[in-house]
Amino acid sequence: MEEEKVKHITAKKKYSLRLFMLLTIITLILAGCGGNSETDEAAEENAGETIRIGYVNILSNAPAVIAESEKLIDAQGLKSEFYSFSNGPDLYKALSSGKLDIAYAGVPAAVNWVSRGAEIKAIAKVSDGKFGLMVNPDSGIESVEDLKGKKIGSIVKGSGADVLLRGLVLPEANLAESDVTITQMQMPVMEQALSKGSVDAAVAAEPFLSIAELRGVNVIKEMPDPALVILATEDLLSSQPETVEKFMAGHKESIQFIQENKDEAADILVNNYNVPGITDQNGKAWEAKDVLLKALERHSFDDKITEEDFAFYQEVADMNYELKMIEQPFDVEAMFDQGWVE
Repeated sequence: MEEEKVKHITAKKKYSLRLFMLLTIITLILAGCGGNSETDEAAEENAGETIRIGYVNILSNAPAVIAESEKLIDAQGLKSEFYSFSNGPDLYKALSSGKLDIAYAGVPAAVNWVSRGAEIKAIAKVSDGKFGLMVNPDSGIESVEDLKGKKIGSIVKGSGADVLLRGLVLPEANLAESDVTITQMQMPVMEQALSKGSVDAAVAAEPFLSIAELRGVNVIKEMPDPALVILATEDLLSSQPETVEKFMAGHKESIQFIQENKDEAADILVNNYNVPGITDQNGKAWEAKDVLLKALERHSFDDKITEEDFAFYQEVADMNYELKMIEQPFDVEAMFDQGWVE
């Protein structure tokens, strides 16, 4: 009887020990999943206001690509959602309909939308860059003047590239819009269209311009890119000023990242734009990253707007009026709210 009592006590102790060990393991697992309070607070902070951001997917908007890749907006305590567009007009439709809060976009189309009542403001600069008018080297076309009677590929009518082509490049060559045929196409297919003879010339942005140039296409004319700026809805500016300030901090960091880490930025941008390695006409091999770095040479990035910038923006707005894209002259400075750039 005594022996059975001892066995019962021993079994009870073993059960208690196993139960204790099981509870200890569960506690450790929960502690690992829960993390410490500082981590929880940081995670909670980064799950703040959601900000919806759109950009036209050209190299001039590289700060948007870098901000998305490196989560520089999220690091400010926001939850960012990025959307890529192939042209400005489609982006503006999304911005004006309330589907976006912020857009990296060009001044020409912004002038059109604001003149029609769109409640948006330009709050910062993105970049200075170049577009190029390119032709096949065996086409016999050496200048813009030679394009009379020719077909030119460009992106959507009303886009920045379209405004600059019709409002700046053709008039400088004493060509009327009726002297040429402008056909709409996406930039990635422009080089192929030239090689097939579907068009005689095409207006391309980077990195498509440098890719085609290294493959032997001639660039007969460079033009300013469409004055890229940061646009925000007036509702966001008035109702969520802290969100705008946090976004602007991330925007500045993305520009600084490109300026100070050009090689690392090039690695990110190569993947975003699917830049290929190229062997040029002289037999020199260009790695994809080198192609991208060459394309970046046509760009500079800054968030601050200068008086020279405003002069160009006004010139662009005047082009819109002359092209009858807006009904009356437009004071471009009225579209800007510079209080967000220190």
